[in-house]
Amino acid sequence: MKQVVSVVNLKGGVGKTTTAVNLAACWAEQGKKVLLVDLDPQGSASICVGRMSTGRRLLDAMQKIIALPVVPTDVTGLDLVPSGPELVTARQIFIDGPGDEIFSSCLRQTAGEWDCVIIDCPPILDVLTMSSLLASQHVIVPVEASFLGLNGVRQMVSAVESAKSRNPELEIRAIIPCRAQPRRRIHWEIMDRLDEMFPGKVSPIIHENVSLAEAPGRGKPVILTARISRGSDDYRLVSLWLAEHVGLGEKETPELSPEDVSPSLEEVNSL
Repeated sequence: MKQVVSVVNLKGGVGKTTTAVNLAACWAEQGKKVLLVDLDPQGSASICVGRMSTGRRLLDAMQKIIALPVVPTDVTGLDLVPSGPELVTARQIFIDGPGDEIFSSCLRQTAGEWDCVIIDCPPILDVLTMSSLLASQHVIVPVEASFLGLNGVRQMVSAVESAKSRNPELEIRAIIPCRAQPRRRIHWEIMDRLDEMFPGKVSPIIHENVSLAEAPGRGKPVILTARISRGSDDYRLVSLWLAEHVGLGEKETPELSPEDVSPSLEEVNSL
């Protein structure tokens, strides 16, 4: 059975979409088949892989309870369910009754040989976010290394506990510290607090990095726009660490060419 992962944080600006897109791309690079679902009406994940959408086809699929609209991306092995501003109507249409279970039905009808489905959720606990949680086994929470970011994690824990009453399989599998700046003392204070709250579930950090900020404007994940960069290296490392936590296991990794691998310190010093 394919693994379904919700990437969610109720606080915006923490690297949620960046994490969803780049984890999906890294797993695809490693030979996995991945479906990225953009469930946020802002459509940011769609934009980050170069696929603009109004969200109408996704909204229609949910209204008719049929298979989700899937499109290919420029990343081999990565497909997308695109979203856009018209999806915001779902918040009114599905507010009553079992509307938050409709997405699960649509996902079950969507044919594809994917190893993993990654869902980029809205930064709000609405019917779309709850729909994603009810369809998932795993939750990944990107968090900014700040005290406000820590408060957002606490809110997320409460939301997951609420969803577990209807989806007992659901678990927070990983906390991913994003936009990290280890030179700041507060960074280590927050990291210590996260380790206390989620022992064994705090991933390697994602550094604040210009390559991650530039990639969305080019409509591609960072591993395509800046293959040799701190941003690419960070997400590759986190994707390998995380694969074991969500049950993806080992997959044959394509052989990388020398230019795909960041140079060692010795190589840099020799330049």
